Amino acid sequence: MNRQGLIFSAIVLGILLLGGCTEQSAHRSYTNNVYGFSLDPPTGWQRIEGELPNVAVRFTPVNSSNVSLIVSVPFILSEGLALSTFADQIEENLSESGANYTIMSRDWRPTPDAQAYEITYSVEQDGITEYVTQVALLRTRTVFLITFTAPSDLYNQSITGVDNSIESFR
Repeated sequence: MNRQGLIFSAIVLGILLLGGCTEQSAHRSYTNNVYGFSLDPPTGWQRIEGELPNVAVRFTPVNSSNVSLIVSVPFILSEGLALSTFADQIEENLSESGANYTIMSRDWRPTPDAQAYEITYSVEQDGITEYVTQVALLRTRTVFLITFTAPSDLYNQSITGVDNSIESFR
């Protein structure tokens, strides 16, 4: 092998080795074939499936069991009902439960692939305040309900990753 061929081979080998050593961002998409959706869970969160019959999947941070992102089993939006009625039902359920709650926001949420409505509220139970964000995403007549729950001190730490997960919902 001549000198140029040897140098060329060394350069190609070096590029291949360096290419293999660079850190690639892992695409960690979760796909649920039963209910026909996928999303990218927040970094460092683990998946828990088959927990409850009305939960398609739940994600929690590896180090915290009191923070969760739940995708409920989808349901059909009844004819004549608007997507925003789910927020009315949540408020009605909170009122009937006697819980000490405060609605922080409720409005349409822009998403790339679905019509979505979001409600965020705080609820106090046993002296602990939790924040809850629920997003109902409508595809055709099927509604997927995504619920993020966290104690008030952990909510802000997780909301960006959760928002990114909701945006990745397909």
